[in-house]
Amino acid sequence: MRASLIATVAATALLALAACDQKTPPAAPAAPGAPPAAPGAPPPAADPGDPVGDGGAEQTPDEALPAGPAAPAQPANPPASPPATFQHLETGDLIPGSGSGYLDRTVWSPDLCFPMADGGFANSQVYGAGGGKGPKDKTSQCDAMNYSLPWRDNFCEARGYTSPICATGTGHQGQDIRPATCKKNVHWVLASEPGIITDIGTYTVTLVGSAPPHRTYRYLHMAMGGLAVHEGDSVKAGDHLGKTSNDFGQTPTTIHTHFEIRAGVAGTTTDGKPVVLHTFLPPYASLVAAYQRQLNGEACH
Repeated sequence: MRASLIATVAATALLALAACDQKTPPAAPAAPGAPPAAPGAPPPAADPGDPVGDGGAEQTPDEALPAGPAAPAQPANPPASPPATFQHLETGDLIPGSGSGYLDRTVWSPDLCFPMADGGFANSQVYGAGGGKGPKDKTSQCDAMNYSLPWRDNFCEARGYTSPICATGTGHQGQDIRPATCKKNVHWVLASEPGIITDIGTYTVTLVGSAPPHRTYRYLHMAMGGLAVHEGDSVKAGDHLGKTSNDFGQTPTTIHTHFEIRAGVAGTTTDGKPVVLHTFLPPYASLVAAYQRQLNGEACH
């Protein structure tokens, strides 16, 4: 009887173990909003693309939304606008029939302060509208052709003044510059570099640079009765000298400033021509560079 009892207990234990092996594991909790699984149905197969361990839910309703893509970073300083430019013809390109001109691209005064505070128009006052040899159908010096671009060189224009660099040995010794508007005694003329006012004549003001090579600048036809300087004055680049006018001794000229540069030391031009002390130098290339700096907003120094 004892053996029979032991056999019965062992059989019962074996049946219990078999029943445990056949039980279905508990189903995973359904995703929010999914219908309940049918009783006894096998669990749904896992999507191979689902993240492991997140229960199939990408985001719970109370979870904060992730930040979206960041806006493109803006540069701290936006690109500057391209500098203003202006039209100007080549050095030595004079009005046809007005003279030989002189092709010299040397910037004789690299730091030149443009001599007109409000800008201006470089061109010929003799061969332009209203000039003694200008177009017959344009008799007003205020004609738009004189106050428009492009600039035009007029160094070595046919004149009777001594100018050794010019092909004939004579010609216009500087550059004519009309002011921003056809009005006299309005627009300031400026000192081209630091220096001393060494001479004031009937219709001229002469400035000699303080630093080597001591270039000489001469300004003609300002309003001589209202100059801002006197002989012997020291000036800085950009200082007011006087106002553009038409003073020419007893004979008025057109409203413009005649501007000259003379050599402070001996040298040579770009084509090898010798330059001696006080030679009249072609100012056009220096004026073009100086005016571009003025357009760029660069201060004179």
